[in-house]
Amino acid sequence: MLMYFQSDPDIWSGLIFLSPLFVLPEGMIPSKLHITMYGLLFGLADTWAAMPTAQMAVKAVKDLEKLKILVVNPKRYAGKPRVGTMREVVRVTNYVQNNFEKVKVPFFTAHGTADGLACHTGSEMLYEKAVTAEEDKTLKLYEGMYHSLINGEPDEAADLVLADMKAWIDAMAQKYGPKS
Repeated sequence: MLMYFQSDPDIWSGLIFLSPLFVLPEGMIPSKLHITMYGLLFGLADTWAAMPTAQMAVKAVKDLEKLKILVVNPKRYAGKPRVGTMREVVRVTNYVQNNFEKVKVPFFTAHGTADGLACHTGSEMLYEKAVTAEEDKTLKLYEGMYHSLINGEPDEAADLVLADMKAWIDAMAQKYGPKS
């Protein structure tokens, strides 16, 4: 979304979002007091893993076999989010929410209703506020699905999401693609 906002919008023919982080879940929002206090340290606290949240992988991946693979990855960061990261997440999500009405191109946004890392209300807000033509915007909410819609859900559920994406791409290509 940031790329869209910061570039010439005419170069985009469509956007696809899977569980976009437009709104933080309640339990992940750092208090304004924490952000302000850490900010007073002029960046010294940016690398501190001091933000409130726990076990992000279990909030993202529903399929237990896929979760087992994820948690043993030695390159995966498993600590609490760092102060600087959370400050930027809060800043950017606020910026994105305040600019939804600038979205004019066709888009598809998909979100699980049980997503523990990014609230599905963000996808709903985008759908409501974007000035994209009604027939060119699609919001798909998947009941009970988590954050990782393709790599973290059982294969049948992931296949449903992929089929919905393909159907949207096919419809947009049929509508806006070259006529033969």
